[in-house]
Amino acid sequence: MGTITPLVLILADGMPAGGTERQIVELLKGLQGSDTVRTAFGVLVKGGEREKEAMEYADITLPVRQTSRYDCTLAVSLVGLVRRYNVDLIHTFGSISDFSGIIAGKITGCPVINGSIRSARPRLNRRDRISRFCMKYATWIVANSRAGIRAFGVEKYRNTTVIYNGVELSRFSGVSPVTLGGLSICMVGNFTRKKDQASLIRALPVLRKEFPFLELVLVGRGENLDRCRHLSGSLGLKRSVHFVTDTDHPEPLIKGSRLGVLLSPQGEGISNVIIEYMALGKPVVATNLGGNPEIVEPGRTGILVDDHGVKTVARPILDLLRNPEKAEEMGRLGKESVAQRFAMARMIHGYENLYEQLLRRAP
Repeated sequence: MGTITPLVLILADGMPAGGTERQIVELLKGLQGSDTVRTAFGVLVKGGEREKEAMEYADITLPVRQTSRYDCTLAVSLVGLVRRYNVDLIHTFGSISDFSGIIAGKITGCPVINGSIRSARPRLNRRDRISRFCMKYATWIVANSRAGIRAFGVEKYRNTTVIYNGVELSRFSGVSPVTLGGLSICMVGNFTRKKDQASLIRALPVLRKEFPFLELVLVGRGENLDRCRHLSGSLGLKRSVHFVTDTDHPEPLIKGSRLGVLLSPQGEGISNVIIEYMALGKPVVATNLGGNPEIVEPGRTGILVDDHGVKTVARPILDLLRNPEKAEEMGRLGKESVAQRFAMARMIHGYENLYEQLLRRAP
């Protein structure tokens, strides 16, 4: 009889249309058909936009049940699922998954990877603190940025690894640009407190003094959408700010813009959006927080800003609009950087190596 390929459970709190969830889908997709591991997928809060994608790429889907948002009793049922499906390794994303995974791992002897360091906020929220507590008991901790490791205060832990987000570069080849007007800049990101589209809108009148036909394309969804729409209207920018809320594939809009902006006041881990800007050959203007300096090389592939004041935001954008050759060169160098550092194959190889390492240690 042949050796049974180990089964890795990818367990997530939910699967909305966010950066972490996209990486989970890409991880499952990249491991499909792997000779190293098989994958199982489980999600606590059902109905997220990316849940069906994850189920499609996983070898099996576990019937994980959760009765409420903070239902930690699911750890008991998770123990049963781990045993029934002969799970060999648990990889968690999200605080309740982290907690339940640790309990199930301790009871079954299954190694547990905590993969919840996906941000680098200056101040941890409640879910972050739960995840940090669980990290004390995890077999291994994987972050997507060095800044995230520092933010969670686990830089002295010996069982930590940084595996950068990966992108499938073929997704960006042959993308045709789409413009919603003439000269435009774009920002892709959901309208939540984690993103600051409002400051970019406030900077637009300053930009339009020199580039009167400049337009702003904002792609995303979220609770602050109406507030941003109202702000653009109050500034007389209703026809100059385009809100695109019906796509999960903004690549043509990015391609049709002169540059990509990401203002994130709470700090990113490794931003998928910045990587996508660069993969499409666009220079980047982003907040100098979190993992952004690990992606953007100031003056070479983009410009980092230390605050979101109108003049601070407008200055680098004007510089790139005034100097299209400089912007084009930054975009070219950014595209090269992504190919070298953030290719999907590199990310998948990193996870496969880690899984193999931990599975060899397991009893």
